[in-house]
Amino acid sequence: MHVLAVAVTYNPNIDLLTQVLASVAPQVQDLVVVDNASANAEEVRRLTSDASAQFIDNTYNLGIAAAQNQGIALARNGDFTHVLLLDQDTVLAPGMVADLAENLKALEAGQGGVAAIGPAYYELNSQRQTKAYRAKGLRLSRISLASESRPVASDFIIASGSLIPLTVLEKVGGFREDLFIDLVDVEWCFRARVAGYRSYLSPTARVEHRLGSGTVKLGPRQVAVHVPIRNYYWVRNALWLARQSYTPPAWRLYYISRCLAFLGTYTALADKKAQRLGLMTRGLRDGLTGRLGPLDP
Repeated sequence: MHVLAVAVTYNPNIDLLTQVLASVAPQVQDLVVVDNASANAEEVRRLTSDASAQFIDNTYNLGIAAAQNQGIALARNGDFTHVLLLDQDTVLAPGMVADLAENLKALEAGQGGVAAIGPAYYELNSQRQTKAYRAKGLRLSRISLASESRPVASDFIIASGSLIPLTVLEKVGGFREDLFIDLVDVEWCFRARVAGYRSYLSPTARVEHRLGSGTVKLGPRQVAVHVPIRNYYWVRNALWLARQSYTPPAWRLYYISRCLAFLGTYTALADKKAQRLGLMTRGLRDGLTGRLGPLDP
């Protein structure tokens, strides 16, 4: 297995990015940082050079999907068999990639059809470990990984920390660039599932990850708070995804209900309420009409 790690950055915290690169570099064969026109791009470039990594400097923000596809294209042109996708704030535990690689090989040998495998990440803002998700009919189940020791199938896994064979990407295709950001990884996993591939979480592979800048409470659940424009992309992409034929029925209902919940939660509990309401309203409209791509100024 020859792994290229692809880290996407956009205005990263340099100290945190230093930890991210230091945690991944010893675990893979090579590393590329794809920067989406960060205000501190020169600092990112310097840090990348210090880590002996490759650097792709985009002159404007292409979105996370396009940046990931750039890294995947670099892997295809090199002597690589797999990519490890990373966000700018995901710190890997020692041995995490080896854990994923070993479990991936075992799954492929035992049953084949593996789209990707990712770690059981610990979300620092909510102080919770991720769960696996599975839809059956109209029911959506959340499965704890706390007592598990072997990989657990999940309808989707987040992109950051995921190990993906290039052979699967060739058959399923890359990430949808017109989604720009938010639910890009979910859409890919749903598409891979229709093509006969399943995604897995390894309970023994650990990373620390941050979703948003904080959380607000919605009943018993913690909802991540991002900058307002992310509310637009999430609502738009969720409604668009709910309308796709390859999205399982339970997930269609989930995303429709969550859009409605977001309208109430973010306009009542988060900051910049009026701005968020306007962006989510526009997201509802664009999601229903199928208008994708980056948000016009």
